Amino acid sequence: MVCITAVLCAAVLNVWLLSSKQQEINTTNEQRASFSAASDALIAQTQARKEQEKIQNDADAKAMAEQAAEGVDPNDSTVNSRVCNRSLSHADPTAIDVVVNKKHCMQPVGFTPSDLITVHGATISSKAADGFNALIAAATAAHQPFYVTSSFRSYESQAATYAYWVSLSGKDGADTYSARPGYSEHQTGLAFDVAAIGCVLDCFGSTSQYTWLQQNAADYGFIQRYYSGYEAITGYKAEEWHYRYVGVEVAKDMKAKGVKTLEQYWNISGGDY
Repeated sequence: MVCITAVLCAAVLNVWLLSSKQQEINTTNEQRASFSAASDALIAQTQARKEQEKIQNDADAKAMAEQAAEGVDPNDSTVNSRVCNRSLSHADPTAIDVVVNKKHCMQPVGFTPSDLITVHGATISSKAADGFNALIAAATAAHQPFYVTSSFRSYESQAATYAYWVSLSGKDGADTYSARPGYSEHQTGLAFDVAAIGCVLDCFGSTSQYTWLQQNAADYGFIQRYYSGYEAITGYKAEEWHYRYVGVEVAKDMKAKGVKTLEQYWNISGGDY
């Protein structure tokens, strides 16, 4: 630009400077307004999140308090007492007629029998001890000796056992043969697993000891708990090695009637979780 006089050039320069300054002010105001709007939105989002977190925390605290009152370990996600489907019968964990399955967990889930004793390598309730001692003696006399591989398991022990099988088979696979903590018959002190020399778990059904138990276990108050073909009723695959004390009267009545499961005998729900 060529200025005719110094005065005219100065006037033009001032106009340009004022225009540039006003444009700068306008830009700054727009930036401030944009920043303010973004800031307000962020504050609103933060407040909403805090309110939602408070609602969730209050709900979690209430649920944990309810679970604690029920004996549920709030840090254990495998037990949900809200869907335990408690039965109005056969629910007393101290009674020999208690039913524990995938529909009926221990009440409370952390229950431990107060009368546990150890006999012949098995830790069981004293209610089952006399029958168990007599069963062992009879099997030995008949040259059909067996030994116990597992008996009472605490809630904590079952949690570790279940976690191990989940690590091998995944949760869905483990649920077909291993109880979640709080849902195991072993926690009652009335159940135990047996084996023969040279044969543990799956092969036990082919042993002479198994045949002998099928013929005689009821006379001492014991039943095989899980049979093949009844998985939909009990919730578990067949376990020829898992025996449960129910008392002589019930065990012999079940045998006489050909009833294979406690769920059927006592007309109580079973099956999957």
